[in-house]
Amino acid sequence: MPPSSPHSGMARTAVVFARLIVGGNDYGVRPFIVPLNDASGAMCRGVSSTLFPARTGAKAIDHSSTSFCHVPLPAEALLGNLHSSRKNERKDFMHAIHRVAVGTLCISTSNATILRVSGCIAGRYSAKRRVGAPKPVPILSFSTQYGPIARILAHAAVFDKYAIEVTQSFTENVKSPDLQNVIAGAFKATTIDFTQKALAELVERCGWQGLFAHNQISELWLAEKGNSIAEGDYMVLCIRLASEILLGRYAPPKQRDPQCLLARHESGVWDEARQILASLQGGHRGEEFNARLLPLSLPLVRATGQRMAYEAAKDAMVHGNDHGPSMTPEVLALYESTCMMEDQSWYVENGIMSRQGLLNRDVDAMNSLLPFLEGMINDPAVDAFVKAPMVDQDRLAAFFSSLPSFQGPDAKSLQAKI
Repeated sequence: MPPSSPHSGMARTAVVFARLIVGGNDYGVRPFIVPLNDASGAMCRGVSSTLFPARTGAKAIDHSSTSFCHVPLPAEALLGNLHSSRKNERKDFMHAIHRVAVGTLCISTSNATILRVSGCIAGRYSAKRRVGAPKPVPILSFSTQYGPIARILAHAAVFDKYAIEVTQSFTENVKSPDLQNVIAGAFKATTIDFTQKALAELVERCGWQGLFAHNQISELWLAEKGNSIAEGDYMVLCIRLASEILLGRYAPPKQRDPQCLLARHESGVWDEARQILASLQGGHRGEEFNARLLPLSLPLVRATGQRMAYEAAKDAMVHGNDHGPSMTPEVLALYESTCMMEDQSWYVENGIMSRQGLLNRDVDAMNSLLPFLEGMINDPAVDAFVKAPMVDQDRLAAFFSSLPSFQGPDAKSLQAKI
């Protein structure tokens, strides 16, 4: 569903993958440069585009369905050498689409900013809205409200440091595409998975106002839903990464501190998966692998990503990285605790901590962050991105006054009768 229609008023060109057959010889699936339409809006010969309805959260993009029928192309439209080796078509194809990993990483870096903006919107709204009588209190004073907001802002800060580090690591490993796939895939799975669950809860915590696009959170949530599929569906990425790592074809980056809790969790869940694999019949394409290990793909890759994010944030804190939101021990502790609470059974089963111990640790981490929460919510660096009317009473009144209004005739004065 790439934007291929003439709707934008500009000429468009695409990279199209198609099977190349020359003189009866099959050269595999190869990439071609294909013009789609010119600046006047005329589609090129043999190219058809069907414009989809606007997708909520991505109104600026004209998603379309594109089809081709006997499109004439010059020889130079082929990307690559016609006579390249045909011994390993899969390897050639993966090389041709290697830039997908770049897109996987780049498109996922938006999660940190979206979490930060959404958390500030929800926090400012929650500080303004009051309930109870005769002495109303802000709804932000309830743990069910400040809890999700604090966790989102903590993750936003950690993911920001994680994004900076993985970008550097990705570029340093340009000659190791397998490692690049691990780095980008783990980053996308970890950030997208948390963002989707967190923003869904945040919409609910803002009541009916959270449902409307003009208050931004629901629209940002849906925009990131699209990103979870774009440049590689993150579930499919996890299936591929988990399978390749379990089969020993490549490995994630080494742990810096194998004794930290998230590193121990990562090692533990991967060891469990390897034990399951060793007991299966039929190999990695068998039914048992499909039934027992594929459902573990996301949790496995997420465990690696959570550990890598923690390491990146801790290094940024130790070395004083001032880019983006500040990293503090309180933020890092709440991030770590939130990750641990997602898989309590592992920590209990392995004798690391009881359920009550995990809960007490999580409450302590939350309470340590609360004195800083107001400053995080009102971070001036976010102001330019906050357009939601619900965060400010005057802004909300101005918004409602701009809406279409319908009114019945003036009611006549009525006299009560007994």
